[in-house]
Amino acid sequence: MYILLFFLFYYFFYLNGWTEKRPESKDVQKAAQYAVEMFNKKAKNKVFFKLISITSAKSKVTNRINFKIIAILRSTICPKMKTIDLRNCILGKEQLKCQFVVTLDPGNSKYYLKSKKCHKVAKKG
Repeated sequence: MYILLFFLFYYFFYLNGWTEKRPESKDVQKAAQYAVEMFNKKAKNKVFFKLISITSAKSKVTNRINFKIIAILRSTICPKMKTIDLRNCILGKEQLKCQFVVTLDPGNSKYYLKSKKCHKVAKKG
């Protein structure tokens, strides 16, 4: 009986629920970097955006690992026409707060951007 209760608890709260993750953890950082890469590839902006910070992160384990990430992005002055190392790009003025849902398929170690919602925010300072 106790084993059944344990498995039910585990299934509903661990496998089916979102759990908090440390934004600085390696798996969250990799998922966030992938999300920003896809954002830059698909967005119609003329310049690249750079990940500034991750304000919160959650994960949910099913047959894949899902990440829900809230991140702050900032524009750069680097045009999208060129292939560029974003680490060398000077920051611009526009700042976005984005929610990304990223899935990692452990079978093939590939990431997929499932959704993104971004809105402009006023830059602090």
